[in-house]
Amino acid sequence: MTTAALAYLTWHTVVNRLRRQAVRLRNPRYAMALLLGVVWIVVVLWQRPPAGNTPHTAGPWVEVIAAFSVLLLIAWSWLSSPDARVLMFSPAEVTLLFPAPLTRLTLLHYKLLRTQLVILLNVIIWTAMASPHQTGLAVWLRAASFWVVITTLALHRLAAAMVRSSVSEHGRFGLRRRVISLGLATVAIVALGFGLSDVWPGLVAAVRSGGSNLRDALAAAINHPAIAAVLWPLRALVRPLGATNPTDWMTAMLPAVGILLIHYLWVVRSDIAFEEAATEASLARARRPAAPTAGALVIRAGGGNVSPPLFPLAPTGRPGTAILWKSLAAVLRRRRALQIGLVLVLLGPIVATATHGPWSTLAEFTGTLALTWLGFLVAGGPQWVRNDLRGDLPKVDLLRSYPLRGRTIVAMEAGASATVLTLLELALAALAFLAFLNIDVPEIGSQDRGLLFIGGVLLLPPLNFMAMLLQNGAAVLFPGWVRAGAPATGVEALGQQLLSVTALWLVMAVTLVAPAGLAAITFRALNLAAGPWALAPAFGIGLVTLAVEAWVLARWLGGVFERAES
Repeated sequence: MTTAALAYLTWHTVVNRLRRQAVRLRNPRYAMALLLGVVWIVVVLWQRPPAGNTPHTAGPWVEVIAAFSVLLLIAWSWLSSPDARVLMFSPAEVTLLFPAPLTRLTLLHYKLLRTQLVILLNVIIWTAMASPHQTGLAVWLRAASFWVVITTLALHRLAAAMVRSSVSEHGRFGLRRRVISLGLATVAIVALGFGLSDVWPGLVAAVRSGGSNLRDALAAAINHPAIAAVLWPLRALVRPLGATNPTDWMTAMLPAVGILLIHYLWVVRSDIAFEEAATEASLARARRPAAPTAGALVIRAGGGNVSPPLFPLAPTGRPGTAILWKSLAAVLRRRRALQIGLVLVLLGPIVATATHGPWSTLAEFTGTLALTWLGFLVAGGPQWVRNDLRGDLPKVDLLRSYPLRGRTIVAMEAGASATVLTLLELALAALAFLAFLNIDVPEIGSQDRGLLFIGGVLLLPPLNFMAMLLQNGAAVLFPGWVRAGAPATGVEALGQQLLSVTALWLVMAVTLVAPAGLAAITFRALNLAAGPWALAPAFGIGLVTLAVEAWVLARWLGGVFERAES
């Protein structure tokens, strides 16, 4: 009866949510957005290759790359802070389910069932993206392969969060209950470290020599016993994705399903161990002597990792500054943001002086890693940094009650998130610039690197501001479709995030047509007279045009915000 009741609750929650979304389609704005979105998804996801193309088969290198991608996702699950949203219950669920005669295991199964709703949607997205490029296997078999991979990674993320939370909250009691999990993780790290240290000299030499030597060195690294042992379960997990016929798929699917079941048992066992550790810690706390003072009770909210604002807010000044300060303080008061900035600032001088011997390789690796993260932030940062209207949607009535124009609120909210994103990007760009400062890169000279850095300093702020205006514009125009607060995280939401990022840059490309076009016309008109110096006025014309577009967009969105639905 309990399972039936929870299934009933889940089903009708989904149905009612769809009904609410359908009611919104009476608004022409929502209806037009849905139509354009469906057309775009069909064009992007369901493009079929021309007839007569040879079937695409995934070779061993594709499997290895997929396995390394899974390894990176697993490493992120362990290295990032535990995500409280993994098992977060809504206020209604807390009110209705927690007093009910339900066990922790039942509540866990309920949350896993709700997670499947997100997973199934993303399975459809990934299957649609993979289908045009792979033949020889039925679509539903390919969808089952994606479901196994995504569900396994979601379970691993959940188990890792439970392990880390148990150890951090219950100390030695939680540690004792997690010996097997932490032991296996330690063995994997040690094996990878040993394998990488063994093959690293060969990889460095192959990178410098280039040609086929690099491919041979990579093959030798992958086949190293320690590295191959760590990669084996990951390769087994992704192998069904590369199957080209039902027989190969069935053979590859059995180990993958086995890994999925092991993760399910791990999550269930972690939940039981978490409860046992909490009980032991509570008993140990009860046996301690009482505090000597009556005022020794400290209530910590939000985990205690909160620092004062970076700068105080003046009692007088422009009212819009208060909105900007509020949104910046929401990020800067978290110590993690300050710690990331401090690490990037300290790494710069260190890598800039690492110019000889093995240290030059370390500097080159650090610079490459910084450029990689910079690319990720430029592409997906507007979706990730959300200290703006997307986080303040539940308080939109309060914002609208302030004596501020709508365009001021929209501009300040977007400006706050653009400021945070720009600072992170510039810190990474500076780190990469310093890392390659004393390293000879024939393709790009030192002068060209300096010009690129200056161009990034000038271009990233307005570019990020425009991107944040577009993201906040979605929250203003379609508040019923925009998720409030932090975005959905984890591999189970990667498909949705991919669609959101590509849609953003599709609109962004349209807004950049005018600035890029005017910049190109200016450069062409002045090139004969000024030569390369024509780049400066052309760049300036492009920036001014982008600023005018942002000003017009902010004013328009401000008017929509003042009249928007709650």
